[in-house]
Amino acid sequence: MLTEDDDLIRAQDIPERMQLATSSLSQSATLSLHQNLSETDMDDAAAWVTSRLSARKTRDFFSPTGPYNAYREALVLAVSYSLRFLFVHEFEVPYIWTHKRDYISYFNPQEMRTRIELISLAELWRINALGQKYRSLLERRNALSAAYTRLKVVDDYFEHIITPKIDTVEMVADATEWLSMKYKTNKQDAFDLQFHDDEEVVDRKRKAPSRVSAYEIAKKSVVSKLADVSGVAIFGMLF
Repeated sequence: MLTEDDDLIRAQDIPERMQLATSSLSQSATLSLHQNLSETDMDDAAAWVTSRLSARKTRDFFSPTGPYNAYREALVLAVSYSLRFLFVHEFEVPYIWTHKRDYISYFNPQEMRTRIELISLAELWRINALGQKYRSLLERRNALSAAYTRLKVVDDYFEHIITPKIDTVEMVADATEWLSMKYKTNKQDAFDLQFHDDEEVVDRKRKAPSRVSAYEIAKKSVVSKLADVSGVAIFGMLF
């Protein structure tokens, strides 16, 4: 018996395991119906992923004395091709490794013997995992930008200092908290950022930390007034 999700999986014509791998970014609990990476995202995505491949890769390709320093631009281009195949064309890693390998290798047509494997199979799998993390980061950055727009304020520090440095999901959370503290008098719903891979919260409202001590709260309560009356009565009985 096919479910509604099964019909959607079949209609998308994308391998089910690829849809389920990123279903947390979807409006559905089990399907990946999210917005995929666009061509305009590729440059930033390639730079973000390349810098996180491995320490050895960074040393060999981006150190001035690295043995493959002359091929650093070719490496970034190979990562860009990999991300495009994975998150635009929806190809799987084994398919890319078998049929698109020329795009992730370097060779000089004038020197056919000069061929460098820019990305290994293990690194291609890592690019796949990092690409999914970048897509999640991109979703959160877009949500943060939308929340900032809803505030209808102009904050040069947020726009020119904080925003350009946001390159992790944790930094998005910190920036959201910073905005909510600075503009707490604005509409609270501007900061209600919910993502599909966050833990579900049912009927729970955000409770802001209180600056009033427990003593001050008790002092203004009915219990405090009763204590005052009892104290006067006891004082009168003694004297």
